Amino acid sequence: MIAYIEGTIFLLESDYLIIQTEAGVGYQVFVPNPLLVQATKNQKAQYHIHTHVREGEMTLYGFESLEEKKIFEMLIKTSGVGPKLGIVILSTLRPPQLLESIHSQNISQLNAVPGIGKKTASKICLDMTDLLKKNPIPGQEFIKPQLTSEKVFHSPTDDLLSALTNMGFSDRDVLSILGQVQAEENSFEEQIKKALSLLTSSH
Repeated sequence: MIAYIEGTIFLLESDYLIIQTEAGVGYQVFVPNPLLVQATKNQKAQYHIHTHVREGEMTLYGFESLEEKKIFEMLIKTSGVGPKLGIVILSTLRPPQLLESIHSQNISQLNAVPGIGKKTASKICLDMTDLLKKNPIPGQEFIKPQLTSEKVFHSPTDDLLSALTNMGFSDRDVLSILGQVQAEENSFEEQIKKALSLLTSSH
């Protein structure tokens, strides 16, 4: 399994490059667009590689840091995201932007990525949140805002409404399904998942 490549950029195309190693072997590597923009022919380069094997076909995806590679590998574990879409996401949102969107549940920002609808954006937020809790990435942790000394109390309905509207749903749509969600005795996280299921199925 190829995990790292170092060599000279032999060819540049619209979504991939070919890097030639000292052994004279050329490898086709798909990389996020910001890396393509920075690359020039005959330039020395090194990439952390994710090797994707499917139905006998091996495809290489390259990243400038190990952290970005880990984020990509988490992305393609989420529902509805394959390697090609993962590259599109990292071409549109750099790792800090992507992680901030996930931690703040900013579905609208993810929805703006080409090829991602609101339902897929919701799933990315939920799945990536779980994956990042289990496998935090050093140096890419989200810093929670400090709480003020004044305590503010919210009802469960307020918290649920606030969380869902922050994800990009309208007050009207959220209010229309709150009754269905809160009729069940679930945890806050389960209520969010149930609400997202109802809201995305109606769009």
